[in-house]
Amino acid sequence: MRVNFILKRSRRVGRRERFAKVSTVQALPVVEKLVPDPVRELRLGDIPLRQEVELVSIDLPADQAEPLLERGVLPGCRICPVRSSPGGDPIVSIDGSLLALRRETAACLCVRILSSLQDVA
Repeated sequence: MRVNFILKRSRRVGRRERFAKVSTVQALPVVEKLVPDPVRELRLGDIPLRQEVELVSIDLPADQAEPLLERGVLPGCRICPVRSSPGGDPIVSIDGSLLALRRETAACLCVRILSSLQDVA
């Protein structure tokens, strides 16, 4: 955002004119980041059911991330949303164990989709 100042005549007093400083805001053009699909940041809450993903990072404070780490939710583990609870919170399979998460917590887990070629290797 760019702020420009222009002088605007506010009033005329005798032979002198008074000017007031007026700020105008000019929006600069927005340049979108073009990110390739494999690098695009996805959140666990955005992943459809039965889509296996790999956890990349946890965007939570340490006191909220610690219970997840104790239950095996570590960067690099495979997560698959299995179903939703009646309240809409996701139930996920993490390396073979089922774990119920809150929607807010699932939205803080950064994941990447595993391609079929990575599963074979």
